[in-house]
Amino acid sequence: MDDAPLATLLEDARRHVWVCGPGLTEVEVEDALPALVDSGRTVLADAGALTACAGQPARLRGVSVITPHTGEFARVFGAVGCNPPEQVRHAAGETGAVVVLKGASTLIAAPDGRLAINTHATAALGTAGSGDTLSGVIAALLAAGMPAWEAACAGVWLHGEAGQQAGPWPVAEGLDRYLGLARQKAEQMQG
Repeated sequence: MDDAPLATLLEDARRHVWVCGPGLTEVEVEDALPALVDSGRTVLADAGALTACAGQPARLRGVSVITPHTGEFARVFGAVGCNPPEQVRHAAGETGAVVVLKGASTLIAAPDGRLAINTHATAALGTAGSGDTLSGVIAALLAAGMPAWEAACAGVWLHGEAGQQAGPWPVAEGLDRYLGLARQKAEQMQG
């Protein structure tokens, strides 16, 4: 059923959280992103969705979470400049979405001005495909009912912990094997 037309997939109310962008061309995003936002679904935009919105941040309004790396951020919003926290806050306010600027220190900004800086990670997460894993982790937390701000913050931490558990230079496709250990550590820290 996953290869059915998007309009058909949107008829299923259980499909309430969507990741739009990874693996999609700009043309595919042109059709999918507005349909997802108009459907009232919770949408996380990454990769191809950000490329398709280059220089047009208003096209991301209605999205819940945006997960750019610095290059994608610059294409959509302009260069991060000398005050990244302020730029990320501005992007969150402009789009109404939680913005996760991936990097050595990941910045997470909410539209209401909240800002978190996550340093709990490893440089090894800069490998191709690792951002797609992060998008999936955040989307899973959204699907479990976590609000966007909390899902983004928790997802970034869990992703970083999985990277640390995986050891030096993990393959992005293998990070999922360490997400359970990351969750266990988070639960131990809570208890």
